[in-house]
Amino acid sequence: MSPAQIRRIFSWVLAVLLAVGFLLAAAGKLTGAAVPMFEGWGYPAWFAMLIGILELAGAVGLLVPKTTRYAVYGLTVIMLGAMYTHLVNDEGGQVVRPIIFLVLLWLVWWLRRDE
Repeated sequence: MSPAQIRRIFSWVLAVLLAVGFLLAAAGKLTGAAVPMFEGWGYPAWFAMLIGILELAGAVGLLVPKTTRYAVYGLTVIMLGAMYTHLVNDEGGQVVRPIIFLVLLWLVWWLRRDE
């Protein structure tokens, strides 16, 4: 296998794993399970639904090579918002997950930059 083929396979594996992660995160928000958490942080209930819809769109966007860049940009904004929310609510340990997602998002973008 050539390095380009390995890079492409690795980018697809990462993109699928990230998409599944964002789909699971979106499900909790779209079913309303995350609404109490959002309200505890001072956000309105509809904001959880909005983030869920955006995470769902981002997950789908990661699986379409032509939209990967836009999905990465949008999901980056969401992850930065998640980091901010956890930090201002004294949940510093919760920042690790969005950081990991950010690193993996940008790795997918970097691996697909030539597609």
